Amino acid sequence: MATIAANTDDILTQTIQGLGYATLVDFAREQAKSILLQKVAYYQSRIDLFEQKYGLDFNRFCEQFAHIKSYSTIEKEDDSLLWETSLDVVNAYQHDLLALNQ
Repeated sequence: MATIAANTDDILTQTIQGLGYATLVDFAREQAKSILLQKVAYYQSRIDLFEQKYGLDFNRFCEQFAHIKSYSTIEKEDDSLLWETSLDVVNAYQHDLLALNQ
């Protein structure tokens, strides 16, 4: 069993090096960055949708919440939660990306 694991590790290392990465860590870092960028893009698209829907950024939306009459309070509250969560997630993923780039 140990021989199979060693062979698998060798094959994995050779494959990763064949793809142009010096180490498994370099490969993992790049894959993690790629996944984070995809997630940032997804959550940013949600943010963009809310900004387009309300014609405001989140801070102005919060300030003008009571004055927005074209949507129900429940819809605005639901959107507010999703919007704020999306902003928080984007900030967290961007922080992770910065850490991976160091």
